[in-house]
Amino acid sequence: METLAQSAHVLRARRTAAVARAALSGVALALVLGWPSLASHQLLTAAGFAFIMATSVVQILVPSELWLKVEESVAGSAGILIVGLGDQRVNVLTVLWLCAVASGVLARGGRVHWIGRAVLMSALFLPFALDQRVSPQQVGLVVGTIGLLLTCGRLTRELSHLLEQARHDADHDPLTGALSRSAFHRAGAALAPEDRIALLLVDLDGFGHVNKLNGHAAGDALLVAITGLVREMLGGGATIGRLGGDEFGALVRVHQPQTLAELLVTALDERLGVRASVGVAVAPDHGHSSESLLRAADVALRVAKRTGGRAVSTYAGEAFGDSGASGPRASLERLIAGDGLKIVVQPIVHTGSGRPHAYEALARFHAGSTNSPLHWFALADEFGLRDELELACLREALKLLPECPRGTRLSVNLSGPVLLDPRVPELLAAQPDLSSLIVEITEEAIVEKDVRLDRASAELLAKGASLAVDDMGAGYSGLRQITALNPAYLKLDRAIVSGIEPGSPRAALVEALVGYAERTGSRLVAEGVETRDELEVLAELGVPLIQGFYFGRPAAPWPELPGEADPDAPDPMLAPGIAQLEI
Repeated sequence: METLAQSAHVLRARRTAAVARAALSGVALALVLGWPSLASHQLLTAAGFAFIMATSVVQILVPSELWLKVEESVAGSAGILIVGLGDQRVNVLTVLWLCAVASGVLARGGRVHWIGRAVLMSALFLPFALDQRVSPQQVGLVVGTIGLLLTCGRLTRELSHLLEQARHDADHDPLTGALSRSAFHRAGAALAPEDRIALLLVDLDGFGHVNKLNGHAAGDALLVAITGLVREMLGGGATIGRLGGDEFGALVRVHQPQTLAELLVTALDERLGVRASVGVAVAPDHGHSSESLLRAADVALRVAKRTGGRAVSTYAGEAFGDSGASGPRASLERLIAGDGLKIVVQPIVHTGSGRPHAYEALARFHAGSTNSPLHWFALADEFGLRDELELACLREALKLLPECPRGTRLSVNLSGPVLLDPRVPELLAAQPDLSSLIVEITEEAIVEKDVRLDRASAELLAKGASLAVDDMGAGYSGLRQITALNPAYLKLDRAIVSGIEPGSPRAALVEALVGYAERTGSRLVAEGVETRDELEVLAELGVPLIQGFYFGRPAAPWPELPGEADPDAPDPMLAPGIAQLEI
């Protein structure tokens, strides 16, 4: 790949030299034709300069490595006509010829062809052989020419070295030595269509904290160590590039890229203490070009990161670059239109009684080559259609709102950008009653203070809906943002709930949040409850609402629960509902 880039640079340099030779030859021809006394043999001299001009014009019009191998010899041969058959006078024509040939030597980049040098020296010494005498002018011409050639050779070697160094610096990351993003793209573009190459897109999870806690010098040292480990794990045949601050790409020939990526993630964690996520795409199955392969790997990386990090995901959709109805964008657009989109629900129950308090609406997709919701939302992010897909899911979920069992609510999650979309109020206005709806916003969406978000939240509350904050404790924000929103529901992130034990720091955090929720009038919901032990700890801590596989997996509306209480019985947790659309 670097050889191709180098050849392009050299050809451009030689083309510039060819323009100089053509100009010098044009000046010499004009002098010969306009001032005949300058040359003893006007036609031969003119023919010599015409040869030089012709070779220069060919190089300008059709730059070619093959032509450059004979160009210098042709230009040197012209000196026999200009000098060898003239009257051996050191005149302006000789100087012009030397300059023209010297520019050809300079363009060779220090690799002067021996034939061209031999022909040039023959043209210089031919007058001595023919005339059998030595004149001061001839000696000066020979010495000057040899000095010019040596100087040009030294100069061109230095320039070539500097040019090569500049190209290396431009194509490589100065810190890690990996290829730059542009050079990595070129390396991918050089792949043959039939090459079976895996692209591993590696993203470091939470790397920004390293710089904040230990300083940038420590972060830089860690990046260098990571690059070395990636090279070691993937082998010498891999092409490795640093594509961003903490994102790396690797092109590697391997039959099981998923397994290799998993080994890499494990090695980074165990040997360097670095958590990483990897997206994998394989050519030509997932893309036929460098750009399409990178897009496929980026979608897979988004899926890996959405699963919680330190994960590997291989792209599972249609190949990028395919057009028409078989392409990934066409499949996504059909899904947005409602073809293959289904809504299932999962109950949110009271901790003590197990009676349902609400049902969370979950999007499920049956389209294309995969049913994974994570894949389709990541694909929507890639094509800039995330809002459209969320709105399509919201439309389907709202169809269930009038059918919601008595005394319960519907839960749908909306991202910040979609909540601000002007089409959302239109969809909600079509509902006769929003008292069974709570619009749940991810904690990530409220990190940045946004007046528009406050206004949209206030409008929802005015219409009878309630608000909830999802994934609380995932690390996006603090209590300052949450208290400003004043939600009716707080949903604990499953990372806090999973495997919780009595007396543990997480139990202490949950207990504090229970007290906070009681004092502010909010209701705490624990997500991801899967075992009896988790349920007992949460119940002991006073968490009022529970959701998870222990009580029921997502199913078609409306699943019956064992021991379900009378739906007409009063609900002590009754409050305007929760709208959550989660993937």
